[in-house]
Amino acid sequence: MNELLFGLSVMAIGLLVVFAGLVLLIYCIKLITLFSNGTGKKQQTAVLESNVVEVEESAPVLELDPGVTPETVAAITAAIAAIWQEDTGFIVRRVRRVRNAAAWNLAGREEQVYSRL
Repeated sequence: MNELLFGLSVMAIGLLVVFAGLVLLIYCIKLITLFSNGTGKKQQTAVLESNVVEVEESAPVLELDPGVTPETVAAITAAIAAIWQEDTGFIVRRVRRVRNAAAWNLAGREEQVYSRL
């Protein structure tokens, strides 16, 4: 019984030390961010106010990579719209090919992935 109480007291002291250290670390990080953001915020606001440019809203320009047909863009947009369940909507601005690696590169990558399953 005495050993159990000793073990529980060591565990409680360890937990208190760890959580006290975490709280101290949180306050140190907040103090550092306060000092680092406090001086730069005023300068950054002044720069942002001086660089304000009015932008006219126009139709989005769609950038297509070579080899991507408008039918492919329409199919991708329709698939996203079918999955997207929000009322906000979206605009496809760019379509680009993701898999442009060589066949041996793709085969090696798939072999690595499937070997770990």
